[in-house]
This record gives sequence, C-alpha cells and structure tokens, in this order.
Amino acid sequence: MYLTLRPPWGGRAAPAPQDASIVAGAPDAGVAGKPRPKRRGGRGGTVAAPPGSGETEETEPVVLTDADRRSEWRGDEVALPPTKIDMTSGAEARPLDDGEINAVVSGQTDGVRACVVQGATGTDLRASITIKLLVDGTGRVTRSRLQAPRYLFDHGLLACVQRAFGRMKFPATGAPTLVTFPVNLG
Repeated sequence: MYLTLRPPWGGRAAPAPQDASIVAGAPDAGVAGKPRPKRRGGRGGTVAAPPGSGETEETEPVVLTDADRRSEWRGDEVALPPTKIDMTSGAEARPLDDGEINAVVSGQTDGVRACVVQGATGTDLRASITIKLLVDGTGRVTRSRLQAPRYLFDHGLLACVQRAFGRMKFPATGAPTLVTFPVNLG
C-alpha cells in the first residue's frame, strides 16, 4: 500500500519527507499506538495461529464491495466566510500563501497519514482522498471535509482525521484560507 500527498495549490511543492511516498508496505506500518487486536474470521483481516502451534500468522485481505469503494463526502461544509474590510485598522489580513501551506502540509500531516493507513490496513483499497480545510486567521483549522471511500469512513477515518487537524497549526495571517489537497492511497 502506498500513500502520497500531492499539493494542488500551485507553485513548487515543498520537498516531501523521504518516506512520504511509501507509508505502508506491511499491515500497521507507520501507525503509532497500541497494536490492533487480532480478528478471527468475519470479513477478513489477520487470523492468529493457536499459541504454540508453530504456525505463522496469515493475513486474509478484506473483501470490499462496490459500495465500500464508492467515494462520498463527509464532514463540515467548508466555505470562506463573507469578507469584511476594515479601513480604520492598519493591520493587513491576507490568506495563506503557497509556501506556508506547503510547509504545514508536508511537515504536519503524519497524523492524517496514520489515520488513512489504519483505516485501509488489510485491504487492497486504492483511492484518491480529497481533503478540504478552512483555516481561520489565527492559523487554526476550524472546519474540514473529506471525500473518501465509504469503507474508510466506516472504520473511523473522519473522527481520526479531524483530531489530527485539531493539532495542525498554520501561520496566523489575519484572514481565513481554504486549503484543498489530495491524499493518494494505492
């Protein structure tokens, strides 16, 4: 499984971390935290051999239906608020520029990658996930919306990614900015 981030907002892309193009080659690679419990039977996953049997673990891929693979949008409505112009204040508010967006996306998206990998582990899922964010003038992500396969949403993608966005910090520019970027899983 491969996971890549591609900046669509133009300009030169910030150099990606050396391991950004390959996030997972094996189940649970790149996912921090406690190990996932082993499942027996069901829709697939890891099947544990009985203790002391000398057998190695065998991984059954999860069989995905067309409905599981179908992309859908979930999350908050993401749109810029109405623009207010303050002629009395000397402060200039501006949206984030490409370099500022690239720096944050390339340096602070490990949590997002971990969420995607966790949701897709044990599957042959290949997809392009679209992420839309509203960053307020203080640099906080206030709203987010994702387009992804239903299977990932059913396995906690939205809540996990929204927690990761809550930890992201963009530069404060005084004006809100819409940020859209794809995450390729495949």
